[in-house]
Amino acid sequence: MNDFSYLHTNCFEITVELSCDKFPHENELPQEWENNKEALLTYLEQVRMGIAGFVRDKDTELGIADAVIAVDGINHDVTTAWGGDYWRLLTPGDYMVTASAEGYHSVTRSCRVTFEEGPVPCNFHLTKTPKQRLRELLAAGAKVPPDLRRRLERLRGQKD
Repeated sequence: MNDFSYLHTNCFEITVELSCDKFPHENELPQEWENNKEALLTYLEQVRMGIAGFVRDKDTELGIADAVIAVDGINHDVTTAWGGDYWRLLTPGDYMVTASAEGYHSVTRSCRVTFEEGPVPCNFHLTKTPKQRLRELLAAGAKVPPDLRRRLERLRGQKD
């Protein structure tokens, strides 16, 4: 289930087996805990390593839901939540990270992950494409100037 959960839901699961005995006796558990406690706690502390931030509309500063965060060289993207926030587990290093969303120009920036506690902020501001701006204006009831209407009709005629 671990691979499926990670690849299809962004839920990172692990299975930890602490001894060779699949079902140790309960009186052996305190010793197993002592043998592995520090390693387990150190591992749990790594959960916040990586990048986190927001993908926002450059003009309105509103978060963009379902934007895709892609890291060069890693074949697993994550998407933003409804408020435009995201987080991405990454080991220390330098990464080129791209944020993209439908109706917006993509933005790529460098993000450096360190061993510091907590995620490194890696925020994005996306600009709407001209086509998206026009869609929104028309949806709001704006009138298309006659010269633009003629140019659009000519362009449509060229595609046929």
